[in-house]
Amino acid sequence: MGEKKRRQAVASTLAERVAAAQALHGGGKLREAHAAYGEILRVDATQADAWFGLGLIARGAGARAKAVQYLAKAVAHAPANWQARMHYAAVLQDMDDVDASIEQWRAVCAAQPGNAVAWECLGIAEQAAGRVDEAVNAYERAVEIEPAPARRVKLATAISPIPASREAIAAERARMQGVLDEMLAQPAGLEPLSPDPLAARLWTNFYLAYHGQNDRDLQQKTAALYWRICPALNYTAAHCAQRRVDGGRIRIGLISQFFRTHSIGRTSRGLFAQLSRERFDVTAIFVVPLVDDETSRAIRRDAEHSIVVPKDLRRAQDLIAALQLDILFYQDIGMEPFTYCLAFARLAPVQCVSFGHPDTTGVSTVDYFISNDLYELPDAQAHYSEKLVLLRNLGSLAYYYRPTLQEPPKSRAAFGLAVDRPLYLCPQNLFKIHPDMDDLLARILRRDPHGVIALVEGRVGGWSRLLRARWQRSMGDVQQRIVFVPRLREDDYLNLISVADVMLDSVHFNGMNTSLEAFAVGTPVVTLPAGFQRGRHTQAMYRRMGLDDLITHDANAYVELAVKLANDAPYRQLVSNRIAERRQVLYEDVQVVREFERFFEAAIQITG
Repeated sequence: MGEKKRRQAVASTLAERVAAAQALHGGGKLREAHAAYGEILRVDATQADAWFGLGLIARGAGARAKAVQYLAKAVAHAPANWQARMHYAAVLQDMDDVDASIEQWRAVCAAQPGNAVAWECLGIAEQAAGRVDEAVNAYERAVEIEPAPARRVKLATAISPIPASREAIAAERARMQGVLDEMLAQPAGLEPLSPDPLAARLWTNFYLAYHGQNDRDLQQKTAALYWRICPALNYTAAHCAQRRVDGGRIRIGLISQFFRTHSIGRTSRGLFAQLSRERFDVTAIFVVPLVDDETSRAIRRDAEHSIVVPKDLRRAQDLIAALQLDILFYQDIGMEPFTYCLAFARLAPVQCVSFGHPDTTGVSTVDYFISNDLYELPDAQAHYSEKLVLLRNLGSLAYYYRPTLQEPPKSRAAFGLAVDRPLYLCPQNLFKIHPDMDDLLARILRRDPHGVIALVEGRVGGWSRLLRARWQRSMGDVQQRIVFVPRLREDDYLNLISVADVMLDSVHFNGMNTSLEAFAVGTPVVTLPAGFQRGRHTQAMYRRMGLDDLITHDANAYVELAVKLANDAPYRQLVSNRIAERRQVLYEDVQVVREFERFFEAAIQITG
């Protein structure tokens, strides 16, 4: 056989083997398909379809790093395979490598300018990177090519994680208001989505909560629009129409996707351990993927029952309905799309949410928002679509286990920070750094010419650059003394808090876990209470400790207290000692559990 014919025969055989592997893959025989793709690549490592197949299998299994590796090879060997490139772009974004993802989506859009899905995905990536103008342009292009309600919703909800200014916040909210009003005003013509709204990649208005404004109207309008375009959201469990029989234990389910080593896992864990088993039957409802770590194991151990529900809306609705719960307690609504969509269903006679994502949901099937009388101002009901419930005299709404430092602790130098300069730490997620915070940071640095402010790098790399650009405009004379520390493991994060002179609480949206962590290691927190409960968490902790004098009430006092704590070592030690003497009221406080129990029993009596 001549060389040409031999190569043709090999190519023909490989093509047949690729087709056979793809048939196995399509038939759900993933292990066999994986082996078949591997055998093909051992013969010819340039077979892009085999790399593509391995990438899809890895992505489906949640093995993102492997998926990136395999899909990169698929794209390298077949640059015009746009399906492979789209999957590659998507998994890069899953890994928070947003800039690389945008590069791939732009390539797809340039090659296929009529591909509405690619433009929509480019918009999602641009928005995640904080480039909202570019996101809006991409969404508008997608709507122009192929109008669909879900794409118009994305256009409405194009909110930047790192707003460029107060004016940018106002413009984004005005655009959102306008698009929502326009869509809701249409008497007809809003085409319903497929049975699964998640397939349309609808999301929550997560970043609204960081604007320091009342979100009730925008949240209610978003929910009203979702009701119209997502028929699958409308579900009622059969037992909700029946009258509860008195005498038995109250069946309560607590649900979250974040029952793991996460802020939600840490603030939820104590309820599972401490709720009365004489009065309550407690179920933990995990949302896939189940993360097997210390926190999730503790929750599964302490709950009487636990189930894991898939990210399949109807299947999850059926599984939770089968529990015949009296109360369904969402530990967070708005952090991610799945439980937000699930909250539209009536799965228990009483449905409630609390501080996990401390903003109103706008969803009419969520009956109660559980808060705290130390958080809320007198007019607070106007901030919520839910009925506001105030628990009494609590430092936080968590039965919180006090964290402890690992020994020996690291020094500042281990984090790349100067040991001989006043250190102000603001370790919050970067989307909490509102433009109003810039004024405070600038004034502190101008008052303290030797001081350094440290933040932690954002989950998305471009966020730090956007903040730096904003600071260059707002405080170019001092912004070089704001430094970023790389993202840290949990133990190192607590260690970093312990070596700071003072922690700066973010305005409009305070720390919850971070303040509890700071007080656990004796680091003072400078806080300035705002008008919504999410900006009033730390002041409640100080009030519960009887340290009201450490709560500031205007920007001048915030700056003065921060500078004094950072530069006056004896005063700082005195404050730290006072915190250490009184902080025990914040940790493992059984009164938190008793107050939740009081509410649960009252809510059941009301529903009958």
